[in-house]
Amino acid sequence: MMDLIALRGRLVTDYEVWPEGTVLLESGAIRDISRDGTLAEEADEVHDYGDALLVPGFVDLQVNGAFGVDVASEPERVRDLSQNLLSTGTTAYLPTVISSPYSLYEEALPEIGSATGRTDSGAEILGIHLEGPFISLEKRGAHAAAHLRSPNPDLLGELLDLGPIRMITLAPELEGAQELMEMAKNRGLVVSAGHSNAPFEVAYESLDREVSCLTHLFNAMSLMHHREPGLPGAAFAHPLAVCGLISDGLHVHPEMVALAFKMLGPDRICLVTDATAATGMKPGEYALATRHIYRETNVTRLGSGALAGSLLTMEEAFQNILAFTGCTLPEAARMASTAPARLVGEGRRKGRLAPGYDADITVLRPDLSVHAVWKGGNLAYESLVEHEISDNGGEPI
Repeated sequence: MMDLIALRGRLVTDYEVWPEGTVLLESGAIRDISRDGTLAEEADEVHDYGDALLVPGFVDLQVNGAFGVDVASEPERVRDLSQNLLSTGTTAYLPTVISSPYSLYEEALPEIGSATGRTDSGAEILGIHLEGPFISLEKRGAHAAAHLRSPNPDLLGELLDLGPIRMITLAPELEGAQELMEMAKNRGLVVSAGHSNAPFEVAYESLDREVSCLTHLFNAMSLMHHREPGLPGAAFAHPLAVCGLISDGLHVHPEMVALAFKMLGPDRICLVTDATAATGMKPGEYALATRHIYRETNVTRLGSGALAGSLLTMEEAFQNILAFTGCTLPEAARMASTAPARLVGEGRRKGRLAPGYDADITVLRPDLSVHAVWKGGNLAYESLVEHEISDNGGEPI
């Protein structure tokens, strides 16, 4: 018989914070939650986190790398990345491969696929985010122009057969993109518009059909102008569009983050990091697929000076969205966990603290730094600050 484990703290539900809440874990899942400590009486082990927050484990849909690991060029190290991401509160993510030569796809996609779905090696890989190569030359950002491709259904089919691609970013305005969007949606992928120069009408029509979200809202896309609202304007106008958002205060000004929140609300924003191998590392030179990027104090750039990914973590994204928007803790949790899990089809098992969901729980101190992370019902990460624990059930020591 599996032990029952109770976690006590300020429990963040979908719409409320329960100051003395309890989560009861059994067999890797959440068995029950309560507003008080009564569930702890059933437990074999109780962890009392006092005034710390219990939030759903963060779900990041755009991770190029972190902690010295580049997903595209070092796919054999993706398990190390998964382990290290736990320290940022992330319990599930999409490793992201930007526009690359076919030989890199041949090596990286199967290797990442071999680690997908594993629950014993850190944050769970839910699939691959294929960002490119069918994107706009004008809005390519840090993607190498040499590796961009015109929409080609045969090439897309080959890429989809190489690994478990869950999400694809492309430019819907490109000639032939419609066939690719239909193909990707029919294969069960989330189709996202990004690195795109689409005008408003084209963007809105794509959101009416196969496209369900935007990749890093405002960044590497057509501008929102008062006479041409562009891709951001289409997302604001469309009732169903979901947007990834890099809330580091650099890629998107805090006031624009606040505007996006006012327009979209907490259920249509997915906080993403767009993190690179330089995240969590010292200043220096790092890889981004086939490119060299350079970390300065708080930014990563190409040699040309253009922004190239970010240094953001989900821990920081959660803190920033609260500061930039004045949203509530439950709203922040929905943007960091619930909305991204739902977008990629994991909304019935991840992203919420509710009975039947995976026991993926991030414990945040009152200052919102990560204290501990529970993954699949096991304590997978803990910082040096201790908390009270009783191993004989009932009240904590």
